Amino acid sequence: MTTSTGARAFGVRGAAFVVIGGTFVVLAILGLSWYAVEDGADTAGSGFTFADLKANADQLSAPIASAYFDWLAWALLVAVVLVGFAATLPTKVADVLRVLGFFLGVVGVAATFYALAQLFNAQRAAGGSDHGVWHNSTLGTWAALGGFLLAGIGAVLGPRRA
Repeated sequence: MTTSTGARAFGVRGAAFVVIGGTFVVLAILGLSWYAVEDGADTAGSGFTFADLKANADQLSAPIASAYFDWLAWALLVAVVLVGFAATLPTKVADVLRVLGFFLGVVGVAATFYALAQLFNAQRAAGGSDHGVWHNSTLGTWAALGGFLLAGIGAVLGPRRA
């Protein structure tokens, strides 16, 4: 939206959402535990991290999950942060970037869920537990999902009216 003179100013609130969302996803990827382990089966005691899920996806031949935990999560993160941040700038293309940034945030959430679902289905087919994506999920899972969503919302907020 613009004022009667068409002036816009940098969207600090939207940029803050993008930065916070992006930070949540980075933390989820770099070290937060995504799943707790029942009955002390995990000798390290920390549950499953992003890297552990990547190893499981590779071992179980889950191609989308393997791509997600290898490069796709990073690519989506970079895309939503760059587009989301650009959407907060007072430019002529801000409205298009707002829509694209939100779309990328939703794609990040959907890709995260789909990769986890594919991984759990592959584990089930290999004789693993019959649990779903949400069972024993911990901070890493929620930080990734919420981070992509927050970054997308930040893009929608866009530049503010001056």
